[in-house]
Amino acid sequence: MDFRGVTPPLLAMQPFLVCIHDATPAYARETRAIIRDLAPLLGQRLSLGVVPDWHGEWPLAAHPDYCRLVQESSEELLLHGYFHRRQRGRGPTTWLTDGGDEMNGLDPEETRRTLESGQRVLTEVFGEPARGFLAPAWQRGHVRMGGDMPGLDHTLGFFSLESRAGRSVPLATSTWDCGRWGRLAYLGHGIGWLRRSLARGVPTLAIHPRDLARGFWPTIMRLTRELLETGHEPSTMACLLEASGNDVEIDT
Repeated sequence: MDFRGVTPPLLAMQPFLVCIHDATPAYARETRAIIRDLAPLLGQRLSLGVVPDWHGEWPLAAHPDYCRLVQESSEELLLHGYFHRRQRGRGPTTWLTDGGDEMNGLDPEETRRTLESGQRVLTEVFGEPARGFLAPAWQRGHVRMGGDMPGLDHTLGFFSLESRAGRSVPLATSTWDCGRWGRLAYLGHGIGWLRRSLARGVPTLAIHPRDLARGFWPTIMRLTRELLETGHEPSTMACLLEASGNDVEIDT
């Protein structure tokens, strides 16, 4: 049989996610550089984990130009803790992340108040609350899906994306800012590479401002281009889950 002139069927596009963590005016220069380089490849198909008041010193409301930048540059904003710094107690993760495991230091009621406060700030500066939650240092503490936290539909973890409706999407996350030592980036990159190789989840790039200073930005850009060239299409968490009206419950 002669197949000349027959157009092969189009391959289905596979999604991938790009999320910029630690979106705060404290890292305005790095945020602008990341968005500048990614925009020609992704457009607005990226998510930003926004910190309402980084370390208690960078309130979003005091930086309207930065807020306008992140809102206009992305399709999805996630609540990324409140201070991104643990306020009480400490543990191994606290030491490894330079105190970034904010949620680990909160009891259930404090967790609820923190999320509510964060949503109020995001509503004030962006006109609406976040639909998704991204735990600082990947540590959810007492946050779990379900319940009656208004506005939050889903939570982004290292290994999965979960909705209150019970849907879970496995992820193959590559990340380079893994703590106080820059060399840990090779571990974060390797875990993502292995899970992608085994088809264990949607490829996800977790980008942090410190990736630029630590020299990993060329690797991240190369991986982004490779995903696009191999037929992957940028998406968002909300698009993957197709969930609306879901919320988050505090684990008691």
